[in-house]
Amino acid sequence: MTFSGRVEDISHMRGLLVSFEGRSPNLGDTIRVRGGKVLGRVDTVIGPVDSGFVHIHPVSRGVEVERAIGSPVEIAPRRVREKRGGSRHRDGKNTSRNENSRPRDGGRKGRGQSNTGRRGDSRKRTGGPRGRSPRYDGRGSRKNSRGRGRR
Repeated sequence: MTFSGRVEDISHMRGLLVSFEGRSPNLGDTIRVRGGKVLGRVDTVIGPVDSGFVHIHPVSRGVEVERAIGSPVEIAPRRVREKRGGSRHRDGKNTSRNENSRPRDGGRKGRGQSNTGRRGDSRKRTGGPRGRSPRYDGRGSRKNSRGRGRR
């Protein structure tokens, strides 16, 4: 049995109390008027098992809570979001590259002094953390030591 419900009352937090039949919705599910406007998200499910209520809070912008009383509601279908970053085609090529098969930055990322001066920089870096020589990292241990480790 799926979720179906009806807005019964306004909560003390100006949210909506919805009586329901069937399976209770998950916390965070979006509830909408049947076939129409989104009311908000499920905050809690309260009350006895056979006659529980769903608390919808916060209510979506533009929803007049007084006019929503008595409306039949349903769980809104989830929206599919695109993944961040470049998507991959079937052939495995990344779409964040242009037609010349180079990255958007022209292939300059991490190459020599044109970026930040770190890679390919011929100068010795002096005065590491707290004025120490570059042989020490920030944790107080010696870099590239050839000792036996802890003694």
